Amino acid sequence: MPFVRVDVPEGLDRATKARLRTGLHDCIVKTWFKEHIWIAIQDHFADPNEHMVMLSVGVRPGRGKEAERTQKLYELAQALFEKEIGTQPKEFILTMHEFEQHMCVSGGTGLPSLEEGTPDI
Repeated sequence: MPFVRVDVPEGLDRATKARLRTGLHDCIVKTWFKEHIWIAIQDHFADPNEHMVMLSVGVRPGRGKEAERTQKLYELAQALFEKEIGTQPKEFILTMHEFEQHMCVSGGTGLPSLEEGTPDI
């Protein structure tokens, strides 16, 4: 159950945000978990020609290859942001946050096991 919070430059239209949301969902599916993905996109104050993006992702520990998963997510997401809004690598930061299984409830119950939904990297 990754939760994804994205800060993008203010002024992006809904169609662009929709493509970013769909694209980020695909990035997470390929790197961290195949389902139960929560994505929130919000604007941040930006200068007119600024393309800075801050991506924060919360995941449960224990999948293995966390560094590789993080790097792959960065690469996939950066390519998406560059294509959609012109974000260069120096304008993009990804932070990963871990939380234990018992620290999250979704749909009123516990989360599915990591073995069921974690993709190979």
